[in-house]
Amino acid sequence: MAIRSGSSGPLIAVVVFVILTVLSIATAIYFFTERNKSEAIAMESKRALAAVVSAGYFDQDPGAKIRQAAEGENKSVVEYLVSKNAEVAAVVTGETSTDDASVRTALGLKPEETAKQSLQASRRSVLEAQAKTDEQQKIVEQLTAQMVAVQAQADEKSKSADEKVLQLTATIEPYRASTEAALASIQELKDELTKARDEAKSEYANQIAEEKDKQASLVSANQGLSGRVTELQKQLDAFRISPKDASLLVDGTIIDLAATKDQVFISLGIKDRVRPGMTFEVYSDATAIMYDPKTDRQTPGYASVEIIKVGNTTSTARVTRKAPRKNISKGDVIANAVYSPTYQYKFLVHGKFDVDNDGKVTDGETDYIRAKIRDWGGIVVEGEEITPDIDFVVIGSIPSKPQMRSMGENDSAYAASLAASRAYDAYQALLASASAAQIPILNWNRFQILTGAAER
Repeated sequence: MAIRSGSSGPLIAVVVFVILTVLSIATAIYFFTERNKSEAIAMESKRALAAVVSAGYFDQDPGAKIRQAAEGENKSVVEYLVSKNAEVAAVVTGETSTDDASVRTALGLKPEETAKQSLQASRRSVLEAQAKTDEQQKIVEQLTAQMVAVQAQADEKSKSADEKVLQLTATIEPYRASTEAALASIQELKDELTKARDEAKSEYANQIAEEKDKQASLVSANQGLSGRVTELQKQLDAFRISPKDASLLVDGTIIDLAATKDQVFISLGIKDRVRPGMTFEVYSDATAIMYDPKTDRQTPGYASVEIIKVGNTTSTARVTRKAPRKNISKGDVIANAVYSPTYQYKFLVHGKFDVDNDGKVTDGETDYIRAKIRDWGGIVVEGEEITPDIDFVVIGSIPSKPQMRSMGENDSAYAASLAASRAYDAYQALLASASAAQIPILNWNRFQILTGAAER
């Protein structure tokens, strides 16, 4: 048994050796095969890499920097370049997945233009714009400097003006109190004027009401006077010019002619109440004296004379007017519608007159007419109402109808318009009353003709 155990040991060792040898050979064959495969793969990889990048590119700049950057991000060079390409595409087009055509379209590049050329053109445009901007900036700086200078002048003038204002304020200050007192007085006066205006308004309203009442009374009086027309006509016919009894119209006669051609002697003297300045119309005889009841006008004579000297029974008169180729003869008669040696006519004089023909009517000229009537023996009736005993109405110029003003405009203007309105209404009312009573109405021209005072 012992011998068998000792004789099998080498055999086992030989068997183990053989097995190990076979295994080593098999392993060597496997690794050789794998090496060949690896070398083949390596060669294929080199051929593929050579198609992408030249050999040794990543061993020098800029390939070395790209490789280092890829290693720094734990990426292969391809992965690194793909990621950077995606970043550039995202910046240019906004998308990570894009091609060259999309990038060129996004950059606005022409077919043969590079991004560098486009950027250079853009840079030139920017530089030109910058140059223009710099030029405009210089202009702005110049204008700013001018504005600063103008502002400085304005500030100086403002300062000077402020100083003058302060000086004026100091000068005016002493008068402030007196000015305030004057304003207070003005306000007080204004209040008084307002009160006076209100009182005047009330007074004027009352006066207007009174005038309306007077007008109504005049209308009533006119109606009453109209009923007495026949009686008044008979009375007027007894004293006024009437063709039915021409002898009653004669006031005197021409008794002789003076040595001078422009003077005559008449049959009226002191006893007949004639005075120097009285005028008469000259007619060939009494039948030439005519009276028109429609116009209440006496037919003018062929001549007019004015008394210049009065004797006891006779008077001397000068010829103031004479018709052509007509001579005054002894025995011719004279007449004056206002004058009567036996009867005093009554006259109502109303309104304002323009005796001197200067275009202005005055109360003084109205007084002149009243004086003339009295000088010629007539009676001037006081008042403004038509009464049955009035023989003539001598009426002035027609007042213009005023435009009434409101009381708030102006107190004086309102008072003036109110006074003018009253004068106009009174004139029209008197005219209507005299016409209704058929009393002769004489204006200044008619008055002169009837009295022989007109120089025609």
